[in-house]
Amino acid sequence: MSSHLSYIWLSQRESIRPRMAAELLRVFGSPEAVYAADRETLTRSSCGLRKAQVDALCDKDTAAAERIIAQCARQDIRIITPGDDAYPDRLRAIADPPLTLYVRGRWPDFDVLPGIAVVGTREATAYGLQTAEAIGAALARAGFVTVSGMALGNDGAAHRGALRAGGLTVAVLAGGADVCYPPQHRSLMGDILLAGAVVSEYPPGTEPRGDHYHARNRIISGLSVAAVIVEAGGYRSGALITARHALDQGRDVYAVPGSLDAPQSKACNELIEKGEAALLRSPEAIVRAYRGLARVHPAPPVQQAAARRPAGDPVSAPVVEEKDRKQAAQTGQKRKPAGAPVAKAQPALPDGLREDERQIVLLVQQGTDTVEDLIERCGLPAPRVMSLVTMLEVNGILRREKGRLVMGRQ
Repeated sequence: MSSHLSYIWLSQRESIRPRMAAELLRVFGSPEAVYAADRETLTRSSCGLRKAQVDALCDKDTAAAERIIAQCARQDIRIITPGDDAYPDRLRAIADPPLTLYVRGRWPDFDVLPGIAVVGTREATAYGLQTAEAIGAALARAGFVTVSGMALGNDGAAHRGALRAGGLTVAVLAGGADVCYPPQHRSLMGDILLAGAVVSEYPPGTEPRGDHYHARNRIISGLSVAAVIVEAGGYRSGALITARHALDQGRDVYAVPGSLDAPQSKACNELIEKGEAALLRSPEAIVRAYRGLARVHPAPPVQQAAARRPAGDPVSAPVVEEKDRKQAAQTGQKRKPAGAPVAKAQPALPDGLREDERQIVLLVQQGTDTVEDLIERCGLPAPRVMSLVTMLEVNGILRREKGRLVMGRQ
């Protein structure tokens, strides 16, 4: 059984939610092992499976998964699973990572090009639309990937800002990657496909529904090093749900302040007041906060996305600096085998590190080069490890070469 087939088969077990799927993979080691497990093995496992879940996992029919793979091939939809190198480390490390990503367009290497989520309300004000677009543009010019949900209002404005500045943007959908919702954004979706990607954890043809939006918001924050809330319509708004996911995942959250009497700014102002979000004073402030992670040259300006490009017209994308490319080529991309010997003389640890930071840095010095392995070896909660790695990167103590963690330039 192929890896993609087994991942898709597992993702199609309706009673198995992503968090339980992650636990199954932790216990059994691979989706193939989950597929091979019989009823007795599943019942006795430490996963705490209910009878309905055991019944679902005992259904070994792969016909639906095979149809999905065939449909993706016909529609040129790329399938990315946690077993693939293209699956972002940050997303893999959250508590409930999606088992499958269905991608159309140009999928960025999020381990090299950091993503920043920019989200807000559908009922955006003129101030919010202008601000979201300015943030998307500033991120694009600095070499970041703007991540949002392609919704009406602030989300769409953030995407457009990134596109008009000639940068990359990724839209995370609550339906299939081939389903444009809202339909008013068909033109925007076309532009995103030319200069970025649309992605979903749902198979092609899936119509968006209410519970999908809550689930997709964890992917928006999970792909990103930080989340910016431009405006939020209320306590049940998607933007606030994204903020909650970001906080749970150990991401930094920023909120755009607004007028005291503006309903769209009330939730943002309260996030700032409670200390759950940092006040974002300008688009340039978010760029300065994470400039150390953007090791790319932004793309040269291109025509505004609103002016439709011909189909197949190439769009420039950020490129890795030549110096980094040469160093990556010299270092190599192969993952270090378990138990590989490490150098006897390690460089001294940087001064001023806390104990948990020292633990992370020491593991990287010894050859642990992915966030997933750091989480496994250090014993700290996954969100804490993600936060520590991000700050160590910002401070230049760690960096990434071809998606692998290495010591920063000392």
